[in-house]
Amino acid sequence: MLTIPKTDRRKPATLSALGNVSVPGTRAGAIVSLGLVIIAWLAIPVARVFILGTCGLGLVVGLFLTWLHSRER
Repeated sequence: MLTIPKTDRRKPATLSALGNVSVPGTRAGAIVSLGLVIIAWLAIPVARVFILGTCGLGLVVGLFLTWLHSRER
């Protein structure tokens, strides 16, 4: 029978873990999101291509949805 020592057991993620940051859809959430993007831009140079691609795709999708919504009126 396989036993796992108590020191090797994994703890479940808590709400305070960095991977579980909740960002609401408010102005405060926008500031938090922008701050995370700036930190990622400065700290992870490899992520810059991904960040630019994500912003570009978000812009295209946002403009398309705005155009689609304005046509329905």
